[in-house]
Amino acid sequence: MFDNWTNVVAAIVGLAISYLAVQFAFQPKVVRFTVTPPAESNPAWKDGKILDKPTIRDPKNPKTIICYDPATGRHLASIPAPTAADVTEAYKKASRAQEKWAQTSWEQRRAVLRSLLDFVLQNQEEICRVACRDTGKTMIDATLGEIITTCAKLRWTIDNGEEVLAQDYRAPGLLMMYKHAKVVYQPMGVVAALVSWNYPFHNTFGPLISALMSGNGIMIKCSEYVAWSTEYWQNIIHTCLAAHGHDPELVQFVNGFADVGEAIVSSGVNHITFIGSPQVGKMVQLNAAQHLVPCLLELGGKDCAILLKDADLGQAIPVLMRGVFQNCGQNCIGIERILVAQEIYDGFVAEMEKRIKTLRLGSALEDGDGIDCGAMTMGTQSDRLEHLIQEAVSRGARLLLGGKRYQHPEHPTGQYFSPTLLVDVTPDMEIANHETFAPIMVIMKHAGADDALRLANLCPYGLGSSVFSADKQLAEEMCLKLKVGMANVNDFAVNYLCQSLPFGGVGISGYGRFAGAEGLRGLCVPKSVTIDRIPFVKTPIPPIVDYPIKSASKGYGFVKELVRFAYGPALTEKIMAGLGLAKASM
Repeated sequence: MFDNWTNVVAAIVGLAISYLAVQFAFQPKVVRFTVTPPAESNPAWKDGKILDKPTIRDPKNPKTIICYDPATGRHLASIPAPTAADVTEAYKKASRAQEKWAQTSWEQRRAVLRSLLDFVLQNQEEICRVACRDTGKTMIDATLGEIITTCAKLRWTIDNGEEVLAQDYRAPGLLMMYKHAKVVYQPMGVVAALVSWNYPFHNTFGPLISALMSGNGIMIKCSEYVAWSTEYWQNIIHTCLAAHGHDPELVQFVNGFADVGEAIVSSGVNHITFIGSPQVGKMVQLNAAQHLVPCLLELGGKDCAILLKDADLGQAIPVLMRGVFQNCGQNCIGIERILVAQEIYDGFVAEMEKRIKTLRLGSALEDGDGIDCGAMTMGTQSDRLEHLIQEAVSRGARLLLGGKRYQHPEHPTGQYFSPTLLVDVTPDMEIANHETFAPIMVIMKHAGADDALRLANLCPYGLGSSVFSADKQLAEEMCLKLKVGMANVNDFAVNYLCQSLPFGGVGISGYGRFAGAEGLRGLCVPKSVTIDRIPFVKTPIPPIVDYPIKSASKGYGFVKELVRFAYGPALTEKIMAGLGLAKASM
């Protein structure tokens, strides 16, 4: 297995180097800039007071956001939440800057994104540390979820954005053959992104990248749970824009609680991207409807992985371990249900139990290398998670590992949940139908492909999915029958690294798509334009239908024959219709 893995890596690296060599030869130079990361992201920093009961809200000052490290409970900062007036002013600033930005060339926009990509590559460790301090995740989880995904989006947008948003000429049809018909993708103006806390860097920069390439300004509301890192993210993009001579006010970051999100929705923005729970997404949609603001809702998932009896377990098990425990399971496309064929069920469960019991929890910045899983960013979910697990156990599920919050010996106020293995779960249990967003592996048994599809499609969520089988054709057929927006054969979540693909779900996982051509075009007004193709040829109005109409019956006869001539399928019908047109015109 090791030799095979080595050969695969060598082949990929060889191809990548060849590709990059060609790209580098023609790559324009970037404008380099520096941004100093906050002192608190340094692993040696220990100045923050360890809070007895960490919480983001201060009862004595409800307009203040208390920022702390979820892994250690250390206080990071206390940030005042903006008022509605602050939100209005931020919108005005972005709107003024957007008027100029909309006039920039494709190359000017690409130049900004190239410099941003260069900054991410040069400063990925600092970015990861900031993300780790604010969320409690590990450096590996940060690199995979914050850096690789952002770089992939930047690279695809730089390479393909202009082509996707260029004028799109369409066939005008027979009647309009003397016209050019095209779609022009024009920026909406100022768009908004209300994003979740699980990947604070990527979730803010993903919408930002698309907004800038499509000529928009943007207002970004980061979750109050990661308000501390917002200043660093803002400094990065503001410094990048200024280095290229553009107005930094084009991008506005705001923190705050639900009232701030409501203020953004009603501020005048032209589009809203929301990433969060179905419950909050419904409220965003209702508020946006009052102003007829279009929404893109990405509302989480309960993604399934189906293992057929011929699945390659040597490949599938490591992928599924990462799919469940990446970022402590705090992923919208994390694997939350594993449906295993009954023929391989017991062996699969035994192997997962052996692996999960060795997982180590702690702070990536303070506990060194011996960490597999970090903390839970939201410390208020443990009661709910324990209830879901106990409800399943009371109905016949077996809890083999974990199932409760974890008291870390070095970080007693850190927010940890034990890596959990829950098996023999059935679709009628609450945990099979509610997103956990936690390090909980749920295993269910199926009796074959049809049974697996039935079980998978009972869940109201429909974001991503995976099917593992040696029969790739069967696996693909199953993917097409799953009620989801995305599917992978013998893999997990790699559709998001293919940034040419749209990202989004169905059911209570939301609607609309970001990423890919669909994501970029979704931030534009698709304006239809027609232009005369041939000089001196313009649309004539035949006298027989010109106002005032002399004979309604003859006019109707003329138009009727025109329809037959233009859209009749048979040549003989077109000839007869042509004769009818001539007769009706007399």
